[in-house]
Parts: sequence; C-alpha cells; structure tokens
Amino acid sequence: MKSEFIEKNFDMTQEFDSYFRGWVRATCQKWGYPMPSDRYYAKVYERLPAGLRSLLGFGLNSGIIISKEGGVAFTLKGLLDRKGPYHWFSHNRRLKPAPNWEYFVQVAEYVRLYTIANAKSLLVTFEDDDMDIALYQDNRLIVYCEVKERLGQIQKLIKGIKGYQFAVDLSAPDRGNDPLRKAKYIVKRKPEYFVGVAIGARFEYKVIYLGERSFQLVKDIVPV
Repeated sequence: MKSEFIEKNFDMTQEFDSYFRGWVRATCQKWGYPMPSDRYYAKVYERLPAGLRSLLGFGLNSGIIISKEGGVAFTLKGLLDRKGPYHWFSHNRRLKPAPNWEYFVQVAEYVRLYTIANAKSLLVTFEDDDMDIALYQDNRLIVYCEVKERLGQIQKLIKGIKGYQFAVDLSAPDRGNDPLRKAKYIVKRKPEYFVGVAIGARFEYKVIYLGERSFQLVKDIVPV
C-alpha cells in the first residue's frame, strides 16, 4: 500500500513523457523536422534524471507550467503577462529539436519554490532581471537563485562570484563575465540568501554585507 501511494503521488515521469513527446511533435511540425526515433528520447532522459522529470510532470499536471504556442513554448503560473513565452527547444543542424537544457532545470526549481511560496504567501519570480529565480516577501528579496544544468557549471559560477565578493567594482565591464555580473547584482539588490542549483547539487548561502560594495557568502540553509 505504501509503495502504491508513493508511486501515485511522487512518480510523475510518465506524465512528463507524455507532455514532452507532444512538445517534440509540435516543434517538428512547426519547423518541418522529421519525428525523431525512440533513441532521441532515451538520450534526453539520460540527461534529465527521473526526479527532475517527475517534478516537471507535477508542475504540468498542477498547472504551474502552462503550455503556449501549441506546446513549443511555455510560461509559468504567477508570472506577469508580459513575461515569456519561453521555448523548450532550439534549432539543430541535425534537424532534431535541441533541448534548452538549463530551462528544464530552472523550471523544475521554479515549480519546487512555487509550492513553497504559495504555502507561505511569498512571491516567486522567473527571469527577474539578472536573476534566474527570486523569492520575495512583500518587497523584501529573500532568495536570489542561479540555475545551471551541470554541477561543474554552478561550482565555477559560485567560485567566480566569491572572487569578487570583497570588492565589487560596479564600473568594471561585465560583458562575458557572468560571475562579476552576478556579484554586482548581489550588491545592488541585496538578497538575504544566495542559492546555486544544478542537477544533483544545491548550494545555499547567507549573504553577509560587509560594506556598500562588498559581501560574503556563508554556507547556510534557507529557512523556507
């Protein structure tokens, strides 16, 4: 009985698979691509693990993720009308829909935080200026969240941000320098916590402000 309850309420990978195949079909029809073989789906699911797919399946079934443009794009519950739509795929020379991998992880994290925010009267945002995801209490920025697909990518970003934390030069050019851009944003917006997320990894920090243009990331747990 217990295993049946867990399977019914937590394993929503089949729901995700049904939606995903519909997105692929709609994208191929729109772009004139041939439908991919089963190997295409197997390779995608190797990169998007079951827990992530299940969380996305929950978001789709619960209406947190909203399909747009016949399934080739999406928006999210709670976003302003002017936000999005966002696209699951990009064009590919091999004539197969190329998943925008980071969006799948970012949307899964939005779904997770949306359920928390909804229960605690908080506001969660997506693509909020330079922030991938943000969590607010009224006008107070509680959490600034950056999302990458892979562990190494988020570790590299966090290491880079820490390299600037004690002296952020707001006038320094940041084109092509993502860590500096994120460090500037922390100084400007002053979130209480910074979180870095990737598949299989979550890094949570309390942000301690040392001065007008300096801060320190201290390992912690976000209390929400």
